[in-house]
Amino acid sequence: MKAKKILALSMAIATVATTSTAAFAAELTPNSPVGETEIAANIQASGEISYIITIPDKVDFGTLTPPETDTDSFKDVPYEVTAVNIEGLSENQYVLVRIKDKDATEEDGKFYLTQKTSPNTKFIYDVYNVSPIEDYYLPFAVVPMTEPNGYFFVAFDKVGAKTTGTLRFNQKQLYGKDISEIAGDYSGTMVFTSSILTV
Repeated sequence: MKAKKILALSMAIATVATTSTAAFAAELTPNSPVGETEIAANIQASGEISYIITIPDKVDFGTLTPPETDTDSFKDVPYEVTAVNIEGLSENQYVLVRIKDKDATEEDGKFYLTQKTSPNTKFIYDVYNVSPIEDYYLPFAVVPMTEPNGYFFVAFDKVGAKTTGTLRFNQKQLYGKDISEIAGDYSGTMVFTSSILTV
């Protein structure tokens, strides 16, 4: 699964990505016996924090189908968030990651799949930061979203740490619907936001 990198959105943090990859900008030939190569580096000031957190580029529920009876019919899809690099944190600091629906508000913190051709046709899906177990783990949207950046997802303090969560769609929402009216492609957008948490 492709992943894309996110950096802190809520505070200005110096970021370092120092590599030692050779870049061939020119070739030396009899007709061009001289060439130039730019040399670059970055020095990180003491006490500055840098990190790279990977999030899913896309999570796909695939084909959704209504159940034959009016009963729960869950379709679960895992997703993963990983701390690829963390530098400069003190003992009481973490890289905090929050999550919300792109259009979430304090009054409505649910996550939605919306029909691409009909914005008024939408269904709810649940987001967990774990693998859900019946009657034990609750989705984020069960409690109010009290932070503008969304629900607490995870706090990382070690390189390589990862959290595997779950997106869950209850196909019971489709039961009794006129399929010809709701058929089509649906999409939604989860927004991950990272920041430094000091405790």
